Amino acid sequence: MSKRGNFFKWGLLILGIVIACGLWGMGDNEKPLLAQTISELPTNTGGELKKALQSSKPVLVDFGSNKCIPCRQLRPILKEVAREFSGKAHVLIIDVFEHQALAREYRIHLIPTLIFFDGKGKETFRRAGVWDKTSIANKMKEAGAI
Repeated sequence: MSKRGNFFKWGLLILGIVIACGLWGMGDNEKPLLAQTISELPTNTGGELKKALQSSKPVLVDFGSNKCIPCRQLRPILKEVAREFSGKAHVLIIDVFEHQALAREYRIHLIPTLIFFDGKGKETFRRAGVWDKTSIANKMKEAGAI
């Protein structure tokens, strides 16, 4: 067999191992990504959003979808932010396909879109795309979550 053929075979083998390790977590005691179902990723409703905006606390809303890979990558970050600001702010996740009217109301064109609201319910900042935890936490503090 030629060098090129061997290189291709080894490349496919390595790629397969990398993918398998990524999907099965390499022993970090989490469920495999493939076993995670959409039902395990809860989202909030319009009523919960309305209640949060009236709570006098800052609110972060992630408008995304359970079908969107970047949205799902953002979820663990949002979970950490929610834990860090527990009692000081609300972190909500709205599925734009389940709540299309809300997506239209808040002019969501790309997902994920993060919208930050201050304690009065006024939008203070929005960003489309995945964002790092430090930047999200800083925006939460700017919105009044201290």
